[in-house]
Amino acid sequence: MKLTLKMKMRSLTRNKEWMLEQSIEAFKACVNDWLSAIAQLGEKPNRGNPHRFAYRRIRDRYPQLHSNVVRDAMNLAIEIYRSWLKNGGEFPEFHSDVIYFKGVDVKIENNGLVVPLMGKRVYLPLYVPKKFRKYLQYKHGRVAIKRIGRDWYAFVSVNVPEKEPIKPIGAIGVDLGYYNLLVASDEKGREVMRVQGDVLIEHKEHLEKLTARRQRRLMKKFGIYAKTNHRDRRFVSDLNHKIAKELVLRARQLNRVIVLENLKGLKSQRRPKPLRKILHRWSYADLISKIVYKAKLYGVPVIFVSPRGTSKTCSNCGYYVRAFKDERVFRCPKCGFIADRDLNAARNIAKKGLEELRKQAFLPALKGEASSPQRR
Repeated sequence: MKLTLKMKMRSLTRNKEWMLEQSIEAFKACVNDWLSAIAQLGEKPNRGNPHRFAYRRIRDRYPQLHSNVVRDAMNLAIEIYRSWLKNGGEFPEFHSDVIYFKGVDVKIENNGLVVPLMGKRVYLPLYVPKKFRKYLQYKHGRVAIKRIGRDWYAFVSVNVPEKEPIKPIGAIGVDLGYYNLLVASDEKGREVMRVQGDVLIEHKEHLEKLTARRQRRLMKKFGIYAKTNHRDRRFVSDLNHKIAKELVLRARQLNRVIVLENLKGLKSQRRPKPLRKILHRWSYADLISKIVYKAKLYGVPVIFVSPRGTSKTCSNCGYYVRAFKDERVFRCPKCGFIADRDLNAARNIAKKGLEELRKQAFLPALKGEASSPQRR
């Protein structure tokens, strides 16, 4: 599978930074020239007709760019032009401070990149995190160098071999929430993992108070807003990485498939304001995406099921408790089963996933095992 490694660039000499800036300015101008050429072509662009129409002319105009970089500029211009044809609006212009290189033109050595800039091979040193070093031994693909703020970053695509897929003997259902960020359980109700939301609540409330206080001060003096989004994004991303990795490693150790709820469109639904505030305080989509890609990396299957009825259904007998409200403990009026609300939901999710797994693999139900819960 392909992974994109984001690495910050170390301080550059004035000459190297000048060469990088000049190359990026030339790349932006090259993309815009390709956009003009495609418009003059008068045909729907593919990778053949713009190349035949204008490659030699544009290539001669930018001798400081590598030939493959000029082709990358053409491909990017085609993507931008097609998007403009689809969405309409003003004719597009390319302004991003970025440049792309094909993998064959970039060499990775000594924790840095050797790339063609201004007709020369230039070494650009990087801060390589320890967790990325093992990935740099694999074959790399496309490389992008981009300015973000005052810093330079390299985005390196690497082809990482996936581990041999496991043969699941069961399922781990994952219930995502606010009071408990994540509760994982198998189909028999045994808790596999729990991440409480206390840290999240404290962190979010602290940032909200900090942002409000800074905005009041700055608006009195300068009439501008203070932002703490970057701190929030780093905290969320780091915690989601840790949660996802631990869950995937446990699932691989237990030889079980991970079952997630399909929460697409959850935030856009009409819900009470307190619940909307809770849902927007955490990036569940980011956590799910990290679980999916880490599971693929470690050979753990992932199944998505509908969240319908998972919180109100008894995981012991399958009875649907229509009158169940927002309580932290689930009590079944039919069989008397009592369990933590999130653990009950996670078990129901695991049972749904196990049923779906059997459909996909044509596996028979285990002897003596209760069927997945149904609404009644």
